[in-house]
Amino acid sequence: MNVIEVKNVWKMYGKLVANEDISMTVNEGEIVALLGPNGAGKTTLVKQIYGELSPNKGEIKILGKKPTDRQIKKLIGVIPQECEPYGDLTVWDNIYYMGRLKGVSKEVIKNRGEELLNRLDLLSKRNTLARDLSGGLKRRTLIAMALINDPKLLILDEPTTGLDPEARREVWEILIDMKREGRSMLLTTHYLDEAERLADRIYFLNRRIIVEGTPAEIKEKFADWYEVIDYTNGKVYKVKGEEELKKLIMNLNGKFEVRMPSLEEIYLQVIRNAD
Repeated sequence: MNVIEVKNVWKMYGKLVANEDISMTVNEGEIVALLGPNGAGKTTLVKQIYGELSPNKGEIKILGKKPTDRQIKKLIGVIPQECEPYGDLTVWDNIYYMGRLKGVSKEVIKNRGEELLNRLDLLSKRNTLARDLSGGLKRRTLIAMALINDPKLLILDEPTTGLDPEARREVWEILIDMKREGRSMLLTTHYLDEAERLADRIYFLNRRIIVEGTPAEIKEKFADWYEVIDYTNGKVYKVKGEEELKKLIMNLNGKFEVRMPSLEEIYLQVIRNAD
């Protein structure tokens, strides 16, 4: 089942085209990542998907209905880019008031809120003002706020920007746990390792969709060279094709390493060629 279905969407600001004829899907229980440079139209597309903006052309459906449908809004959790919890409220009050805004009953908030505090390791910070939290704890609080209505779909616009490596990986584990529960997610990110670690499918976006596929499919399609590192002399060789690779390896003595291009290298190659 398509949780998100985007068909031929265009978004323009005067003569500036932010999104050009975009079609994409997110399936039930799937994490999909949007990758693209600054100004590629990722946030513009995401805002249309959760209903803050409307497309000039095309159609977006969430669980078969328009994003602006009041019932659909209750089934979505959103963490916008550069968003923070309300600094003058405690962690618990941020979660509680977000639940009330989404129409969740006080009793459900009490039970589910306690569960989220436990799950996200926020119990000890329950009565701490949000402005006094670290970046990682603020992000966890935002995730709790997004989950208080038990959404079927979670939309995260660069969820780990500004976090240190440890906090980033903590957020990754939370998202992976939610995926195991069957929750669907759409995320934008600048981090290629994040997309490769989390996403079932990836869209390279630069105003329009350039490439789509699983990380493995994208690598298979674009990884047309190998890098060989000869540790005996420190030399690095780039070769195309398996026959060339075999010939080179036959002439090496000592330790060496063979690797295919990373997703980041493929991404940079594809984005450059698309300009």
